[in-house]
Amino acid sequence: MSKAYEPHTVQELSAMTGAGLGNWGLGPEASARLISLSENATFLASDPSSGREIVIRVQRLGYSSKEAVLSELAWVNALIKDHAADTAAPVKAVNGDYLVDMQTSEGESRVAVAFEKLNGREPDLTQSDLAHWMRVLGRMTARLHAHARAWQRPAWFTRRRWDFDAMFGPQAYWGSWREAQGLDAQGAEIMEKTLGICRKATDEFGCGSGNFGLIHADLRVTNILADGDRLHLIDFDDAGFCWYLFDFAAALSYLEQDPRFPEFARAWVEGYEEVRKLSARERAMLPYFSIMRRIELSAWCGSHSEVPFAARNGAQVTCDSVRLCRSFLEGKYLDGL
Repeated sequence: MSKAYEPHTVQELSAMTGAGLGNWGLGPEASARLISLSENATFLASDPSSGREIVIRVQRLGYSSKEAVLSELAWVNALIKDHAADTAAPVKAVNGDYLVDMQTSEGESRVAVAFEKLNGREPDLTQSDLAHWMRVLGRMTARLHAHARAWQRPAWFTRRRWDFDAMFGPQAYWGSWREAQGLDAQGAEIMEKTLGICRKATDEFGCGSGNFGLIHADLRVTNILADGDRLHLIDFDDAGFCWYLFDFAAALSYLEQDPRFPEFARAWVEGYEEVRKLSARERAMLPYFSIMRRIELSAWCGSHSEVPFAARNGAQVTCDSVRLCRSFLEGKYLDGL
């Protein structure tokens, strides 16, 4: 079980962030409240005297180096400058740096980065317009990919590589899929067979520059904000080098068991193809990437079992993932896409 966000640690991070708001020029009456606990701890900081609000992300220990975070911010700034995405701009500290080193009362060092607060809300999964937002997201993702292909990255740019081994190998970033909560021997056999087929397909597809490059890697519903007729993309913390179309799989995270899943998938593809047409080979890879993502999410819940979402839903995520893998093996998973 992960210990990254035990209750005592969360309290320490909350106190540290609240005490450090002056780093971004917020006044003595400013406060910070935890709004998300996932890979990182994210806080909304508010200053009643000025009305200013910023979002502060406190980095998880051992996940991203300072150089990697600065690389993330370089891409975000380039996307904003080139009008390639509607996203939150990084906010510099009063000393002119993007990264702030802080310490808890127990002397533990943490790195924090701030962003402007955007308006909008996560699309409501119960509403009928989610397919609309998936279409918009597909279109915006295609523009992200076009920017990534053309952008001249700084020589020092470094981000993680999300290839098959990084997801499912012995040193997988999100932990071993075999340690998914509630996974029994039969389920493990089904997942292993599914991954064997996916490994062969991705090996044949390859990692050439045409299909493998810089992507967001986590554009799921919780990382998009609907704001009137606009859609904001947030949280580039997992951005890295992967198959471009893995962004399709990420967009549909935790929606795979929804009866409307095929509708959402088609909407995303329709939006993407408004900008760039997919080849038959690329379309054929979409079910593989989607089921890979689903197994990866099971691994994440297992390795982050202290995070509230994983604690509540981890076993169900695994159960649903095994069922979806069985559907994949039967040739029924996204078969009409």
